Amino acid sequence: MNKYIYIAIGAVLVTSCKVGKDYKQPSIELPNKFYEANSANDTIANTIAELSWKEFFKDDELTQYIEKALLNNADLQLAIKNIEQANLLFKQSRLALLPNLSGQVGAARNSLSENSLGMVEGAPRNNNNFTAALDLSWEIDIWGKIRREKEVALNEYLQTTEVQKAVKNKLIADVSKAYVNLLMLDEQLQIAKKGLLLRENTYAITQKLFEVGNTSIIAVQQAEAQMLEAKELLPLIEQEIALQENAMSILLQHFPKTIERSVSINELAFTSSLNSGVPASFLSQRPDIQIAEFEVKKANARVGVAQSQMYPNLTISAQGGFNAIESSNWFTAPASLFGSIMGGITQPIFQSKKLRTQYEVAKLEREKAVISFKNAVLVGYTDVRDALIKLEKIKIRQEQVQKRNVLLNTSLDNTKQMFSLDTASYLEVINAQSLALQSNLNYAELKRDFLVAKIDLYRALGGN
Repeated sequence: MNKYIYIAIGAVLVTSCKVGKDYKQPSIELPNKFYEANSANDTIANTIAELSWKEFFKDDELTQYIEKALLNNADLQLAIKNIEQANLLFKQSRLALLPNLSGQVGAARNSLSENSLGMVEGAPRNNNNFTAALDLSWEIDIWGKIRREKEVALNEYLQTTEVQKAVKNKLIADVSKAYVNLLMLDEQLQIAKKGLLLRENTYAITQKLFEVGNTSIIAVQQAEAQMLEAKELLPLIEQEIALQENAMSILLQHFPKTIERSVSINELAFTSSLNSGVPASFLSQRPDIQIAEFEVKKANARVGVAQSQMYPNLTISAQGGFNAIESSNWFTAPASLFGSIMGGITQPIFQSKKLRTQYEVAKLEREKAVISFKNAVLVGYTDVRDALIKLEKIKIRQEQVQKRNVLLNTSLDNTKQMFSLDTASYLEVINAQSLALQSNLNYAELKRDFLVAKIDLYRALGGN
């Protein structure tokens, strides 16, 4: 009975000799808030990071495009294959603590020369040997090396899942931005067409005034130049639309074609729940931060593996089966049965300092991984803060630009009416048209920038 107690105590002692330190998340002191300014974004109850992308991107047409991209995109498909590959390696690593067992079956015939050392009087010159055996080899995980290798494989697998999330996160953002950009270009194209129509009318009126002697040829030429400038703007915007459609087609994984869109940029609305939550919560949401932390965990486990290489290695091996010199007696039991068992301890003594160097390098790799992790947190925090600042400042700019737009468009209407009554010059009309056109184009870009800032905030928080 005492023998079994000693064996149990020995097993506990062996399994407790685990090299390396267990992982502990590097300490990072985060600010209490992403952005200190008094903003409505900090008062709304919901948190963007807790929303699914379908809840955030409310437009049915856009969500259909996102679903198509998630289904077909090549980068996402590669990420999924990487997950499957890492999962297979992790499953294999879980069996590393079990013994290795292999089987062999062999037959051999040796013919000795009459003058050989092995020949004695009466000994047969020809010898047969038939063997069928099982070979078992078992490395006892005294120092926890195999368990640390399992940690590496597990974190490698978890890291690939976060890479897939990062690819998905970026893909959703890219498709959304491309769609928003197309809607902005659509509006700019309509603005440019209206501007061209106004300038064509101005040119026609100027020509008539010139014909009756009420204006000079310079006025006609300047009006025509303004009209040609407006015409030049149309193919430029149409070119940008075509290129953006091509880029979005790649994201959707099909050959370039027209991207259907049935809403205007004014009708497109994402969720109004813009609360960014608390900085500590986004550590578990952003894929790039998770990827960096899994790298630290892997590096920490590899330190344990490298340390264990310097300690003794205990291996138990055994062999058993059937052996005979005649095939007719090969599987005769118990006469042909044989077996052997042995154990050995290997202690590295002099390896040209390779093992110590590997251990020191592994510790440096862990330190580098910690630095990268802390930098990822810093970059992620800054991304969120940048998006919040953009949202707040763009909203203020929108209010000012909208007021300016109203004034310039009203001024243009008044100037056109005065021009038709011959109380305003052609220069005043041209100037009013230029200011109104540029302001309207800029306002369309500002609408796009506000929606893009929302998308950036969603992505910065690691949206689901």
